[in-house]
Amino acid sequence: MFKNIVFQSPTIYFGIDTVKQLGQEAKKLGAGRVFLITGPQVKKAGVLEKAMSYLQTESIEVEAHIQERDTPEPATDRVEEAAAIAKKGNFDVIIGLGGGSILDVAKMVSALMTNPGRTEDYFGREKVPKRGKPTIIVPTTSGTGAEVTKHAVFLDRTNNVKKVVASSSLLPNVAIVDPVMTLTCSPSVTASAGIDAYIHAAEAFLSKNANAITDTLALESISIITRWLGPAFADGQDMEARYQMSLGSLMAGMVLNNSGTSLVHAMAYPVGGEYHTPHGVTLSALLVACFEYIAVVKTEKMARLAKSMGEQVDSLAPREIVETLLDAIHHLIKSVDLP
Repeated sequence: MFKNIVFQSPTIYFGIDTVKQLGQEAKKLGAGRVFLITGPQVKKAGVLEKAMSYLQTESIEVEAHIQERDTPEPATDRVEEAAAIAKKGNFDVIIGLGGGSILDVAKMVSALMTNPGRTEDYFGREKVPKRGKPTIIVPTTSGTGAEVTKHAVFLDRTNNVKKVVASSSLLPNVAIVDPVMTLTCSPSVTASAGIDAYIHAAEAFLSKNANAITDTLALESISIITRWLGPAFADGQDMEARYQMSLGSLMAGMVLNNSGTSLVHAMAYPVGGEYHTPHGVTLSALLVACFEYIAVVKTEKMARLAKSMGEQVDSLAPREIVETLLDAIHHLIKSVDLP
């Protein structure tokens, strides 16, 4: 059967010390003044200062906005605050430096600089009519894949639910994925973000929108994360583990952006919105039960998932394959102290 494929992605720079290209890439996008959105932990770790130096080397004026938040996902009112500052400053380029929540804020702030209204006006699919200001996204965790997606997730305080803005207009111009930026991640963030990446790849692989390109990336991502999440969790300074997890997370983000997710994420949004639990923790608690349900119609793909996790399933009956996969997933989750 023939299947037409559209694959969306920003320009990606991946590897050790690629963050040093931040100033050059901003310059290419016409940056004279940059609005850099980050979080307090990134500033505390010294990562913000390093990033700003690469911009200032190119004679780019930088204003850093430290985004405070009181919920796991950024609330829409926090986005409006940042957007108001950005509009007043009339910046040329928006940079997001941090974990997934920070990166989502940066993408939405960019969109609000060229589109009217508020974040709530754009919940749903393809409702942002115009691209925002040019964006460069630099993740400091290995998990959300926000640097290569058109999605941004926010807490709607009015209804106490998590909602998504999903629009091609939010896709960043440039993603800089430097494993060095993740060395300051705590074990808990490493675990939560890492499981999030695993689920992005696995759900996208099982999605009805999957294709040959996303399947190939998804299976390689799952193999990498299965092998390297434990070492990254055990020793945050293990550069090989950080490198591999950054790569696995990047691949997972790419397949998420092009194939989407399914039941696990659909269940996680109302649960996370109600109880304000970290996204990765919510996902891990739901994963095995949801996959057991999905397995009824996805047995062949479940077998390929199991193989990508290193399991030998060729001689097993369909139900045994599913049980082997679920056991492997359960072991991965428990190996990093998640529920």
